[in-house]
Amino acid sequence: MKTKLRRIIIISGTPGVGKTSVAKLLASRLNATLINLGELVVEEKLILNVDKKRGTFVADLERVSRRVRKLFTSVTGDVIVEGHFAVHVVPAESVTRVFVLRRNPDDLKKLLEGRGWNEAKVRENLACEVLDVCLYDAVKACGDEKVCEVDVTGKTAEAVVEEILSILSDKRKCWIGGVDWLGLFEREGRVDEFLSEF
Repeated sequence: MKTKLRRIIIISGTPGVGKTSVAKLLASRLNATLINLGELVVEEKLILNVDKKRGTFVADLERVSRRVRKLFTSVTGDVIVEGHFAVHVVPAESVTRVFVLRRNPDDLKKLLEGRGWNEAKVRENLACEVLDVCLYDAVKACGDEKVCEVDVTGKTAEAVVEEILSILSDKRKCWIGGVDWLGLFEREGRVDEFLSEF
């Protein structure tokens, strides 16, 4: 009888793209263990310091990486690791797939402002989305053959999970480079709206 290999799947993307909702639903559908890095860092105090200007903590990536590796040895079956810095703490050789969720920056701006984030934090995250920062980090860490972009704009978490499951079962192609917010905003003459401070 052929043994099923364990998959380690990363859900990444700029804050606000829907990582947590998608990761929870995907973990449920796959009966997988979910590691939410943001929660792990706070619960286990894996923090270097707090960035008061940006209103966020700075995770101790070395300690987080050690803790994640230890968690991998204590669970069986598939594992979903969710967080925008997941590719920096999960060993690339362990990763089966990285799904980088993308959201149109106009929608993302409304969502982040609706959360009450300060203007500087909103602008920084919008710039990250426009400049493909999470995608670049994922490809650099894990290689383009493991990374898939999923445009979540206007989609429910359920629809996004169906898309991910189709890719995992080889019914749909994994791809990168299909989302180009920078090109879109250049064509519309709106680049400064998102990148004027950078």
